[in-house]
Amino acid sequence: MVDLTRTPSVQHAVALIGESVEATIHNLLLLEAAKIKMEGFDLPWALRQCELEREHNVKPNSGLVEAFAPYAAGRSLPWFRACEQHAYPIGAGVQIPVRPTGFWLEDGRLKVLWVQGWKGRTLEPLQKALFNTIVQRSVLVGDLKDAALEWVDLREVTPGHGRSLEVLSGADLGTVSDAELTAHLEILLRAFRIYKADRDRRRREAKEAERRSPPGPTPLFPDASSGPVD
Repeated sequence: MVDLTRTPSVQHAVALIGESVEATIHNLLLLEAAKIKMEGFDLPWALRQCELEREHNVKPNSGLVEAFAPYAAGRSLPWFRACEQHAYPIGAGVQIPVRPTGFWLEDGRLKVLWVQGWKGRTLEPLQKALFNTIVQRSVLVGDLKDAALEWVDLREVTPGHGRSLEVLSGADLGTVSDAELTAHLEILLRAFRIYKADRDRRRREAKEAERRSPPGPTPLFPDASSGPVD
């Protein structure tokens, strides 16, 4: 199977789906340079780790941890386990990675956590329904079939005012029908196949150009750091 490797999660995948194949290819190209890195345990530890990041990453990561802190503060859990990565196939040889943050037992019921860490945006209502439908079918099965999904949204609602905290249930996110899900995933699949073929071609051409490029000129006078020449 081939993962949508430039799609870090199912959240990214549904956000990529445009009104057409062409729009979705455009979204895939925009995603190529997008990266989000963040990890942590308790708030003080996580903030110390953020200080070790490169300067331009410190403030965004610290804000993410601080926004999540109120959600975690009121919970004293006997255990919390990270979720394994699941895969949701959307066509022959192509699948979407699905990995919630983790799960725990609270008031006699299993809960599954998904942290929405984007700052400047979140999923649109239709995208949330697509996301939830895929999670329901790929993660909330077997031992987790009766678990409740909690979507913890840490976006910045008002620009310049810091992140907020919004907690939504699976019922709040909604679902879509089989036909709707199939139609939207077909757009994603067709776009991904075209995008991947073009990306692979560009990489081959770049390697071939590098192989054919002549070596750089030899300097008349060697670098002094290399020592005297006999």
